Amino acid sequence: MQSNDNVVSRRTLLKAGFYFFLMNSVLFLLLSFRYLSFVSDEARADSPFFLYSLQLSHFVFLAFLPYIFAYVPLTILTKNKRTSRIVAMVTSSLSLIVFLIDSYIFSLYRFHINKSVMDQLLGPDAGQVFEFSWVIYLLALLLLTLLLTLEYWTFKLAYRWAEKLELKLLYLICGFFLTVFFFAQFSHAYAVAHNNRYMVGIVRCFPFCSPLNANKLLSTMGWGEAKHPIHFKMEGHQYQYPKHTLTTQKGTRNVLMLVLDSWNPVAFDSITMPHVYEFSKRSSLYTHHYSGSNGTRTGMFTLFFGLPGVYWPDFESQHITPVLMDELGKQGYEVKLFPSASMRNPPLDQNVFYNYADQCLATEGMMAWQRDYTLSKNFLNFIESRTPDSHPFFSLLFFDSLHSMIEPVGNGYKPKYAPAWSYPKYELLDKHTDPTEFLNLYKNMANYADGLIGTVLSRLEEKGLLDSTIVIVTGDHSQEFNDNGKGFWGHSGNYSKSQLCVPFLYFDNTPHKRYDHWSAHYDVVPTLMEDLFSVTNPVSDYSIGKSLRDTAPRDFLLVDSYIGFGFVDQSGDITNLYYDHTSELQDENLNVRDNSQFDTLTYKRTMALIEGFYKKRP
Repeated sequence: MQSNDNVVSRRTLLKAGFYFFLMNSVLFLLLSFRYLSFVSDEARADSPFFLYSLQLSHFVFLAFLPYIFAYVPLTILTKNKRTSRIVAMVTSSLSLIVFLIDSYIFSLYRFHINKSVMDQLLGPDAGQVFEFSWVIYLLALLLLTLLLTLEYWTFKLAYRWAEKLELKLLYLICGFFLTVFFFAQFSHAYAVAHNNRYMVGIVRCFPFCSPLNANKLLSTMGWGEAKHPIHFKMEGHQYQYPKHTLTTQKGTRNVLMLVLDSWNPVAFDSITMPHVYEFSKRSSLYTHHYSGSNGTRTGMFTLFFGLPGVYWPDFESQHITPVLMDELGKQGYEVKLFPSASMRNPPLDQNVFYNYADQCLATEGMMAWQRDYTLSKNFLNFIESRTPDSHPFFSLLFFDSLHSMIEPVGNGYKPKYAPAWSYPKYELLDKHTDPTEFLNLYKNMANYADGLIGTVLSRLEEKGLLDSTIVIVTGDHSQEFNDNGKGFWGHSGNYSKSQLCVPFLYFDNTPHKRYDHWSAHYDVVPTLMEDLFSVTNPVSDYSIGKSLRDTAPRDFLLVDSYIGFGFVDQSGDITNLYYDHTSELQDENLNVRDNSQFDTLTYKRTMALIEGFYKKRP
């Protein structure tokens, strides 16, 4: 039976809950200043009333979400003080931790927790997508303990207030916040109708923020302005891929792709990566090579398909596979995949490697550096087992040490660069952090991966296989260390050179040549299809790229990320096209440009590229 001390009136408990979550809103508002720091000075000057009214109303609203959806229903059902207190403490603490995590995600990548993030956090082998030091977990545990203690005493105070304070005060507080809330909503609706890029940009800074839009209504009232024609639908299409049946010849050469997750050219030199650097002297070296994405999922997609990364959702659900992988299978190639982290998360096993899904599991090992070491050994064992009459092989070695950046322990490992962190201290990163020690850690991991790659290449040559093998060495995307001074660290955050440009080596047993033109991952499949299988179809039948050796100038590059897509022009200027049908223009250093500079012609050409493989409706 319930104790009389715990069974109290619903009104008192509901009032206590209101004051409890009102006090917690102070913590949410303090947290909001982490987001506020990313609002530009121009936006602050242009729209100060909107900014602060949205900040206040939105974060108070977030603080009260647990009150509305958890506390109130359970309090009405139970009338139990202890139950209400536990619900209040737990839901509010968890909410604060979620938004604290989101604030760190936003500070590094400029997007909030979304479906893609949740898929990686909760999907298969999630522990290999995000590898953290034990220090991070300890800090999280201490924070949770501190919050629960604070919330316990906050509820005791709130309950006292509920017994003593009149309802009139509660009504006044509600009235004030509702006034601020509606001011922010209507201000945003007016701003969107008038293309106010500052106010629209402010909204992107706050989590789960989707204020009122009333474009049609305001336009009919004559209060709106013409907008740039940004209309697209990225999912639910059928595809004609390839456009025509490919005509090919028998392939005889092997293919070895050595892909490093998150490889920035800053780590590619004779000191950091001596083995790969020496190998570049025997290869075609592409000095201005871009991935088609700033993330692994569509970085690998553009590398193996030569198609826009925005096709990912449909190609995943329809299990469409690359013409390159299809042709390898058709011609009896021995396909062997050696991924460090699982390729089930992101689910490359659902499109790129769908026919080889059984090879997409992670290599044995707790840490990325251990898995990288093991996968290189596994590949060496594979080539040792080959006989003169073996079929040609295609192998992918996908290294993860540069992405994980957890320093190796034992086995005679000695870091080349100092001072350096031993693990990524994400909690310390902001736009004022000195990158030296973090960058030195990154270079140390590149040096470690270089040793493994050097062993692979040496053994390949010793076995007499190198001359008959096309070898590609590159990254799925790059890695930024606040290069632009905007507080970006890592990848998936922007389309600047710092997150897209990767080293690229192409060895085909021809004399070394350096290429300085703008090449991209889209160009790899056309080159391999020509060099391996002498395909006679035009490239446009199966890719939006061209031959790597085609030095004709590239006008723009189609790129994508988890929250949208866009294009980069020859000068490095960036046009961001978000999935909420808004846009943002930036220069090569991520400084915001005026919307009047929107390049409608290139936008139309970009959409024509994307729609090029859509199946025509009868």
